[in-house]
Amino acid sequence: MSQTLAEFFEGSEIFVTGGSGVVGKALIEKLLRSTNLRRVYVLLRPRGQLNAEQRLAKMREAKVFQVLRTQKPEQLDKLIAIPGDVAQPNLGIDPNHLKLLGQVSIVFHCAATVRFDEPLRVALQLNVGGTLEALKFAEQLRHLRIFVHVSTFFSNPYLKRVEPKWYGSPMDWRLCLRLLHEIKDDSILDTLTRKLIVGFPNTYTFTKNLAESLINDYRTRLPVIVYRPSIVLFAVREPLPGYAPSLMGAMGLFSLVGAGLLKTVYIGRSTYLDITPQDMGIKGMIYYTKCGYDAYREGTPKELLIYQTSSKTHIPYTFIEMASHMDAMNLWYSAAFLKNLTVPGCHYTDNRFVYKFLFITKQLLPAILVDLLLKLSGRPPALLAIQRKLYHTLEVMKPFLFNNYDSPGVTDYERLMEQTRGTEFDLSDEYENAHNQERLTYACKNMIQSIRHDLMNEDPSTLPRAQLIMRIKNGIYNAVRLYLLYKLLSWLWLRFLA
Repeated sequence: MSQTLAEFFEGSEIFVTGGSGVVGKALIEKLLRSTNLRRVYVLLRPRGQLNAEQRLAKMREAKVFQVLRTQKPEQLDKLIAIPGDVAQPNLGIDPNHLKLLGQVSIVFHCAATVRFDEPLRVALQLNVGGTLEALKFAEQLRHLRIFVHVSTFFSNPYLKRVEPKWYGSPMDWRLCLRLLHEIKDDSILDTLTRKLIVGFPNTYTFTKNLAESLINDYRTRLPVIVYRPSIVLFAVREPLPGYAPSLMGAMGLFSLVGAGLLKTVYIGRSTYLDITPQDMGIKGMIYYTKCGYDAYREGTPKELLIYQTSSKTHIPYTFIEMASHMDAMNLWYSAAFLKNLTVPGCHYTDNRFVYKFLFITKQLLPAILVDLLLKLSGRPPALLAIQRKLYHTLEVMKPFLFNNYDSPGVTDYERLMEQTRGTEFDLSDEYENAHNQERLTYACKNMIQSIRHDLMNEDPSTLPRAQLIMRIKNGIYNAVRLYLLYKLLSWLWLRFLA
């Protein structure tokens, strides 16, 4: 590598879409903390009563930047808000702001809707239409060195083995966008969804697949790469060990387990959920950015450059093994939540009848009871709506909870290790010790503590009280179970043996 990663980004101006999302914020944080960028322009659309500048000010206060605010607070001054919207022509950027972006040389397109059950119209507008507008914008940049499109490891979910290459799309992205504009009736478009996404479990994977096809069509016009992370989870080491980025997705499910609201999950016993820890994925994406630039300096590649991170080759545990390990080590007690309903703990089963029985008895009925008590006390009900949404979320995720995807693992693994070792982007310790059970315990413990502090906003000083409450709840729970067992045995004795 002729330049280090720090040298490659030195003095650069970059443009980020989706900068307020989990991946976008983590990318910005790492680049500001470990390189000397000149400017970071973040595309932000007005939301509610907040304009782009106000959203940027709020974003700067995000917990992902807590280390940066302490160590290098001046770096946050390099963030510049650009009002716009990926769903609008030319990203909705006005001419004055467009002039401001004249020196941008690297574009990270992270914007997307990640909801699995998004209506097709919305998913097409954001994931395909937004990508097209980002590419059109990049064509106007005279100093563009590389355009990075963030996709997903699951963009080809019909495959058993996913290689870092482009597989093609079942439909032409132009036709899909034309349908989007020609069919104004949402009900008709929604009816077409089931026919259009054959082989895809949801509109998310379908539209991300189409977006890759779009990127492929631009590979001879612009220097472009596709980065495919698998399921993004907590950070292993940076910005803090175990940092939990969001209540969305898998982190939200872990939080609900800790809060005693999620008591059962329908999942295959042999399922390995392919994961990408946040900091490992971000370091990889930054490394692949330079790889793509170097490749285009040698001439336009013959095929679309695709890089992916997959845990297939270095994490040997099934999801149930990982979750059971967390229960066995009593990690939920080590960072007990004040905001919980019952004691943490979740039963994982591949039996549909058992799953539904446990959902009704351990989640639905308690939610109905608590909501009834809330109504009687004059407060609005809350838990039944949470359980309804939770059940729907797990149903939508079902295709991924019963499928294993093979892969060659992390793209260019050996070169990645060699060329980042000893730098701010070193990944050797994380990858080489990923299989270590002690490391797994340490990482999961840090994750739960981060959920408590960063997502549940619970003060560390309240931990002893939360642990005491958990012990009391656990004692009551065990007493009730013993009483019910006693009543059952008494009934059996009187019915069949007396």
